[in-house]
Amino acid sequence: MKATPEDQNLLIELQLIDSQITQAKTKLAGLPELEQIAAIHARLENTAVELTVVETELADVVIDLRRSELEVEQVDDRIQKDEKRLASGSASPKELEQLQHEVATLGKRKAELEDGELEIMIKHDGVKARVDELLNDQVGLKKLELELNIRLENARTEIDKTLAELAQSRAALVPKIDQALIALYDKIRLSAHGVGAALLVGNKCDGCHLAINAIEIERIKGLAVDEVIRCEECRRILVRI
Repeated sequence: MKATPEDQNLLIELQLIDSQITQAKTKLAGLPELEQIAAIHARLENTAVELTVVETELADVVIDLRRSELEVEQVDDRIQKDEKRLASGSASPKELEQLQHEVATLGKRKAELEDGELEIMIKHDGVKARVDELLNDQVGLKKLELELNIRLENARTEIDKTLAELAQSRAALVPKIDQALIALYDKIRLSAHGVGAALLVGNKCDGCHLAINAIEIERIKGLAVDEVIRCEECRRILVRI
């Protein structure tokens, strides 16, 4: 294939644009905010699951605490009634003795219930604190997610702008190059990691960065300037400087 040196040089310009487009797309797909937002989503899901469990536990503890409070109230009511009867002096000696024994027994029972109630209250405070912590975590994570989404949108807008400018430059350049050369270039790019043309720098291909043997270099030197040459190793179009 033959192409003017001017077309071959323009092909290198096109390759530069295409490489910049590839880099911009790679940057767009690998924006750090994407990974950070994904991590936040995972944390929010885990937090939601744990929050459901802890809120259920808190509801159970609240029920236990109310039950314990009622038991203490019931025992306290009985103690007060017995103490009133004792204070009234209307009971017989035997009844007084029974009442005194019952008050003492109820006092021990009340103390036991209050100890149990205290344990439940401590548990309640701990579970409630965990619920509050998880709720605060959710608020903080959602706030961070919002900030990251704003940063992500700004980054995407900037890259999209760059891609649009590059696309315009490419569209303006392509018609200036021999279409047969463009077709070969595009075909090579598909199988060569997006690089269809590279400069021949000294005795090295700037595409695969491998040295070309001396015999091939001499052959290339003897070719006409409009001859399109290919790298023996990577098969990319080589453009002589």
